[in-house]
Amino acid sequence: MVKLIFLCRRRADITHERYVDLLLSAHVPIALKHHPTMRRYVVNIVERTADGWDALDSIGELSFDSLEDFREQLYDSPAGKAIVERDVAGFMGGADAYATTEYVQKRPAAAALFGTRSAGIKLVCPVARRDGMSHADFVDHWLTRHVPLALAHHPGMTKYVTNVVDQRLGHSGPELDGIAELHFPSTEALATGMFDSPDGERIIRDDIARFIGRTAAYRVAEYPQR
Repeated sequence: MVKLIFLCRRRADITHERYVDLLLSAHVPIALKHHPTMRRYVVNIVERTADGWDALDSIGELSFDSLEDFREQLYDSPAGKAIVERDVAGFMGGADAYATTEYVQKRPAAAALFGTRSAGIKLVCPVARRDGMSHADFVDHWLTRHVPLALAHHPGMTKYVTNVVDQRLGHSGPELDGIAELHFPSTEALATGMFDSPDGERIIRDDIARFIGRTAAYRVAEYPQR
């Protein structure tokens, strides 16, 4: 399965609030109806933009059995394609897209409820590798060395997903090597449970410096749809 992650921005002539309303109330039902090969669909509404990164309004996660399903069988019909494209033009100003491979490192105790906001706090973190490091070496370090440290030293984290970027779709957006997702049950858990101790924080930050050149966190509200 391939997971496509879209970093989305609103049209310049509408507010963020209007964008969110159009996305959740109008676009989501259209997408669910006219994207028959879409296996999973998560809408993340950006509540706080990452420092030093472009402002975003939402981050979409769309999963397909293959990239070919997205490219060749995205719509149920020509009429469905026209409906989706007309709707998107009404609120979307632009989007940067990445094809990724998803690795769920820690699962929550309860399953997501479709169509409603997930409880707690979610951070979506774009990641670019350190200068002088290959993408393959970055992925190896991230999955085999950093993930165990994160699981050991982020005690408040209830779900952890590492999305390895396989390719950027199109020519816009930053060059990324990965996109991480960190979930916490509350703002208090985020504040007090990000690290288990000062030593744990030092271990995490020292390891980040070994393979990450640039990263930050978008704070989002998660709405699983399928």
